[in-house]
Amino acid sequence: MSDSIVSTASFPIRVAATFTAEPVAGALTFLGDLLGLGLTPTFAPYGQVFQEVLSEAGEARVLLIRPGDWLGDPLRPDAGALHALLDDLADAVRSAAGTSGAPIVVLFCPDTADRRVTVGAEDRLAAALTGVPGVQVVTSARLVSWFPGLTWQHSYTERLGAVPYTEPGYAALATVIVRSLHAVTTPRPKVIVVDCDNTIWDGEVAEAGISVPPARRAIQRMLVEQVRAGRLVCLCSRNAEADVTEVLANHPDMVLRPEHVTAVRANWQAKSGNLRSLADELDLGLDTFVFLDDDALQIAEVSANAPEVLALQVPADAVEADAYLRHLWPLDAPYVTAEDAGRTRSYRDNRQREQIRRKSATLAEFLDRLELRVTVRPARPGEWDRAAQLTQRTNQFNATGVRRGPGELARLAADGAECLVVEVEDRFGAYGLVGLMILGPAPAAIAVDTFLLSCRSLGRGVEHRMLAHLGRLAPARGGTDLRLRFLATGRNVPVKDFLDGLGGRWDGDELVLSADQAAAARYAPEQAPAARPGPAGRSPATPAAADADLIHRIAGEWADPARVAAAARNKGRTATVEGGTVRDRVADLWAEFVSPPSDPDDDFFALHGDSLKMVLLLGRVLEEFQVELPPADFFESPVTVADFVAALANARRPAGSRR
Repeated sequence: MSDSIVSTASFPIRVAATFTAEPVAGALTFLGDLLGLGLTPTFAPYGQVFQEVLSEAGEARVLLIRPGDWLGDPLRPDAGALHALLDDLADAVRSAAGTSGAPIVVLFCPDTADRRVTVGAEDRLAAALTGVPGVQVVTSARLVSWFPGLTWQHSYTERLGAVPYTEPGYAALATVIVRSLHAVTTPRPKVIVVDCDNTIWDGEVAEAGISVPPARRAIQRMLVEQVRAGRLVCLCSRNAEADVTEVLANHPDMVLRPEHVTAVRANWQAKSGNLRSLADELDLGLDTFVFLDDDALQIAEVSANAPEVLALQVPADAVEADAYLRHLWPLDAPYVTAEDAGRTRSYRDNRQREQIRRKSATLAEFLDRLELRVTVRPARPGEWDRAAQLTQRTNQFNATGVRRGPGELARLAADGAECLVVEVEDRFGAYGLVGLMILGPAPAAIAVDTFLLSCRSLGRGVEHRMLAHLGRLAPARGGTDLRLRFLATGRNVPVKDFLDGLGGRWDGDELVLSADQAAAARYAPEQAPAARPGPAGRSPATPAAADADLIHRIAGEWADPARVAAAARNKGRTATVEGGTVRDRVADLWAEFVSPPSDPDDDFFALHGDSLKMVLLLGRVLEEFQVELPPADFFESPVTVADFVAALANARRPAGSRR
């Protein structure tokens, strides 16, 4: 198991901003290395946001925007002109997303302009880009909420070179950029299982009673938001179930209510066993579970006996727990689809199906009583997010295991690929969009590049109906054969078994079937007691312990931008000794940006310094010595350490604020 959340690979990103953005580079690289993302940032020329969006770059793009930079006269802001400009930007981003498979992150940054104007502008652009495949928008309000108390603005360096933020401020921007990219490169959990006592409320329900202070209500609101984003929330507590359900239903301060909770395990059994029981009930792998508990012993027990689960110890203090959960990256949901919003309801529908299954003597009788209806049709533009989710989340019945983003699917369709989605419903309700097939041309055949079906629809003959549809489609497309590509992933044995049972022939990594063979595909359930597809069909999951340690650190120590900034600054450098002479301290600051001076007469610019690095160095001198040095003395070569020491000796400390 790697010590990073994702496999190390080069991940190029292109950053464009309305201000000087290069100071995010160090923290971007540090966090990318920590996560195994291998980020390689490059920067567009200053202010060229529109040019960058409209370019044909293939890498991920990050747009850092301060609406105030586009306001013109800050004393007489023209909101109408700003809105028109952002409408044009929205059009450009939509166009770029439709032609590129790479993600686009639009990050609104803290602004000193009139909030009444800028907030409305942010909301306008966020609304215009909602649901656009591959695009994430982070508002400044959300950004600031993640880092309460952080000092953002650095007026001195902004005056010197349009560098508006403190070093921790730039580290916070880098953190949100990496967080946004992590959300689209790393599989998301499906189930959040939460302890009760001292986790979602204070106290022990079986003892002196409980209270739900504001920080616990904030945690519960987060869980309700997770339900709306498509996660299943379950409770697992060492309590009597009746006590837990009573609190959920009737405690006046609870935000989390019975309708938000998919299942409860309240007993005194091992929590690892309870998690396995939940996985059986939900028909989901343990590797899709996150378990949150304040008790280190319970976390250790789950980690040892259900290592597939991402088990995380939440701080016992309510305020600290709330802050911790705000920085728990796996809970981010970059795209929320209609299927996501209705997922809790769909699992309740499954309980009704299970009751029918138990009353059915055979699987055939069960399917007849379900009145299953399957629809195969072309994907619509607004469905790329959900289709991309299927490629990213489906493991068992996914013929290739290839993961795709919404923008990539949109581009494939624009280039002529035929993307077919599969909808399923029965007498109890709609399963939603649960399958995807991507077809490409081939000589005298239909090439099936992607063939996948969500595990919650398996064992009901849906896959046979998908194949039969392709068989009927082939003659109209001028093909006599189907060629279905299969790539073994270690987890897609069920789809391989399905393909092997179709009677075709293998040609390398493709199964070749005649159109007639495919059209004749029928599900023939055995005449035996009805069996629910369940955990036995799932492949072993990967232990999550190493991921848990890193995720825990990101939500804890690395949630502090000042710590990230210091780590990025000192990466690869020898630790410095505190104190020392002014000359030593200046030389140490110098070495953050260029090679350390080996001689008192070494010139900053001769050591590969430039004007931006000088602005940043002057900002660091202000941080270290609380002195604003006159910039005119430091932008013409040569500049030596001795020049800084002399200037510091002659400078007066400014009265009042440091900035």
